[in-house]
Amino acid sequence: MLYEPTVTSTNDLAREAARRGWPDRSVFVADYQTAGRGRHGRTWTAPPRTGLLMSVLLRHYGGAPHYYTMLTSVGVCQAIERLLGLEPAIKWPNDVMIDERKVAGVLAEATDDGAEAVVIVGVGINVDLDAESLARLPDATTLTRAAGHRVHRGELLVVVLECLDAWLALGRGTLATVWPAWSDRLWGQNQEIRLREGAELVEGVILGGAPDGTLRIATPEGVERRIVAGEILP
Repeated sequence: MLYEPTVTSTNDLAREAARRGWPDRSVFVADYQTAGRGRHGRTWTAPPRTGLLMSVLLRHYGGAPHYYTMLTSVGVCQAIERLLGLEPAIKWPNDVMIDERKVAGVLAEATDDGAEAVVIVGVGINVDLDAESLARLPDATTLTRAAGHRVHRGELLVVVLECLDAWLALGRGTLATVWPAWSDRLWGQNQEIRLREGAELVEGVILGGAPDGTLRIATPEGVERRIVAGEILP
């Protein structure tokens, strides 16, 4: 494990370490990111020491990045359940929600270390944002607010890694096992939503997900449609 107080992003740190030959399941943690990012090039910003910011370097597992997004989202949910007794949900494709507000995000990126393909999974969890910072994020919450007491970031880190290790220990058979756990926690099932897929605005009712990472919805015409890459709108 490597800890740095300030980095551009923990995924950048992990990518550079991959090029230098760091081993499978190396973990990179920071207190603050100057250029943290989410999907579609969005930034992930949080004041120093208010969130759990980490990335994990994965080698030799195979599979597309969405599979690791799925696995890690489940692991984060399990850690929150186990540590705090809360009931998080996974908002397709990569957000973790509590009480209809975002508490965490996952970003899996495929890269090449010069010798082999690797996957880097970044995780950002809102642990203890102050009221002023949280007021600027109306769709977000923190573990401290949801739990009603302070949450120790170090303890959370340990439990998240334990949950991820348990899934990764299953090897190539993990997808068949993690898929039901992901599906059970899927946010918004049977709920009407609007989402954007590319330039298209789509409306429908969430039917569920699929093991390939797509979202299944029923359109107003009653047709089932699979969304490959998109964003659910507020």
